[in-house]
Amino acid sequence: MRGLSAEAKSAYDRARFAWLAADTVLETMDTQALSRQARIAIARNAASTATARRGLAISGAAGMGKSTAALLLGKRHERSERKRLGRQDDRGFAPVVYTVVPPATTPKMLMQAFAQWLGLPVLPRATAPALTEQVVAVLRTMATSLVIVDEVHNLRTNRQAGAEAASTLKQFADRLDATFLYAGIDLPTTDLFAGEMGRQIKARMILHEMTPYSSGTKADRESWADLVLGVENLLPLAAHIPGSLAEESLYLWDRTGGSIGALRGLLSDAAIGAILEGIEKIDRRRLEATATDYAAQERHRSHNSAGASKSKKPGLRMAQ
Repeated sequence: MRGLSAEAKSAYDRARFAWLAADTVLETMDTQALSRQARIAIARNAASTATARRGLAISGAAGMGKSTAALLLGKRHERSERKRLGRQDDRGFAPVVYTVVPPATTPKMLMQAFAQWLGLPVLPRATAPALTEQVVAVLRTMATSLVIVDEVHNLRTNRQAGAEAASTLKQFADRLDATFLYAGIDLPTTDLFAGEMGRQIKARMILHEMTPYSSGTKADRESWADLVLGVENLLPLAAHIPGSLAEESLYLWDRTGGSIGALRGLLSDAAIGAILEGIEKIDRRRLEATATDYAAQERHRSHNSAGASKSKKPGLRMAQ
């Protein structure tokens, strides 16, 4: 880097900042289990003629990597289907669609979110049923087989508009020959999983809970240290010694409460600070100078009061 001009160094640093901000995914036990279950659900639904298709739900606290995991499953399914069907460059083929449930959503807002993702024109006076017909027709034409619905905790079924939106989503799912993947915060306690409709949804869903890493046992600590080293390997720092953060793994657990999202955020911000300061490495001083999110502190406190959770042993490689 010493041979770079100031302009080239600035461009290089901007590229590194973009890399650190990207959602690069590490393969963990969560992503492995979710990939396996998604393949099972998709295969089962493809062979089924019933409307009550099996779905998959990813739940957990904020910062557990739910959205990242859901998008990874979508990426893998997209790549797999395009290769299987020989439609790699077919723009009229969309095996995966993704949308985020807006806060305080209504049936029309929900279907607008799908329409906008698909790039469909939405007339101001369009009704929810009309939008649903339009989206269903397009998804059937594009042979969509996986629908990812993120932030489903925003469906508040204790309010009329939310209950109608949840009913719209259920009817929408019933009309498509596709597997639905829901992701959201603490789904078992949400309105969506409560009441009669909630019982119907739960009967169709395989629920995967994403939880923080623990430090209670030697195996837990080794798993966490492996994760720290996996994230460390992604850091584009010229003077950083690979593996040097292993000795800081317990300190990092204390700072992040065992959250993979908080760990990624802390180390990425520390790396950006190291680049801006020109030191090009992360040590305890740099870590202590880097703030972490308040949610990580809350998770850490609640984790300590709840006791150790189950051990996880992720196989750490970059997810593809």
